[in-house]
This record gives sequence, structure tokens and C-alpha cells, in this order.
Amino acid sequence: MIYQEYINSVKSRFESTKTDKIGGFDVDVAFIEIFKWKWLATKLKIFSYISYVEKLDQKTISDFSDACFLASKKNYKGLPRGVQNGFASFIVIASEDIDVDAIAFAESRPKKHFAAFDMPVVVDLKKEKIYFYHGKPIWGSIYYRFFREFITSNFDF
Repeated sequence: MIYQEYINSVKSRFESTKTDKIGGFDVDVAFIEIFKWKWLATKLKIFSYISYVEKLDQKTISDFSDACFLASKKNYKGLPRGVQNGFASFIVIASEDIDVDAIAFAESRPKKHFAAFDMPVVVDLKKEKIYFYHGKPIWGSIYYRFFREFITSNFDF
């Protein structure tokens, strides 16, 4: 699949997206807020960043993830994080040429943050497959089922 077909499909799943430049990457950004009682009455602000690179290695996805997480932190508005509020950044990067270390990065447990989450997702356009963390850590465990469902419903083929 070519990236343009993929991104058009992903964009159609969101109410709106905008194009931005983050950390040197051209990025399509989507934003939504979700409130759930089962999250102990928490509201999550969800930022999704989707981009493309010709060759994806571990350093590229790590740099992209860090830049997008900082953009989410900067653009977070509302009550202070931790006061029934937080944010999640879904960092989605697509390529046809993916290094195994980039896949390992996406499948490893994301970094811990206070009332914030970053979820890297690797999109293999050649194999039409996505890679992401499938575990359920103790820190933030009430959200991870939703995260996995969000990733598969919004970023899978």
C-alpha cells in the first residue's frame, strides 16, 4: 500500500485532522477528548500524530516519539494533569523499509509519565501490518485495553 492511500484511510476515521511540522517531521494530527467512568471519572485528551519516513530505524522513531510527546504536553489544556485529567499521544510512523530495532521499540513498554502516555505505532506499508505494545503495565493499566482498541480501530489497515 502506498502512504497516501493509508493516510487518507486513517484521516477518514477522525472528525478532523490538521497538518503540522513537529521535530522536523511533516505530521497529520488528530485530537479528541474522551471521558469514561470506568477510568475513575477521568478525561483523556488524545493526540494522534501520523507521519511517513522512507527508512525507519530506532533512532528515528525514538526522536519522533519524543517530539510528539513534547508537542502534546505543550498543547495540553484543561485541569492540571493528574486531577481527573491526562493525555495520551499516539505516535504513528509509516514506512516500507523498517529496521527490526524500530519494531522492537514500538513493541516495548512505553516510558512512564505522570498522567500522560505515549504509544508508538509502527506501520509497515509493505506487509500491511502494525506493531505496538500489547502489554498491560501496572502504571495506567485501566487505560491500556482502550489504547489497544484505539490503535487497531484507527491505525490498522
